Amino acid sequence: MISWKRQATTWRGAEGPFVVNVSPKGDGRWNWEIFADEGPNPTATGIGNSLGAAKNATEQFVKRSGRV
Repeated sequence: MISWKRQATTWRGAEGPFVVNVSPKGDGRWNWEIFADEGPNPTATGIGNSLGAAKNATEQFVKRSGRV
């Protein structure tokens, strides 16, 4: 399970080789990005309708990756 920390309006999580950022878009939706192996470009991105949906999507991606 990803350990989450709040930084101002953004949530940041980490597990294994992954770092996850979840931030509000301004229209009520949440943008999420997953970075692997400290790379400069995200491995996966998406938009969730709520903070919970965005966190759930990122946790599912990390679990399915087979790297944790």
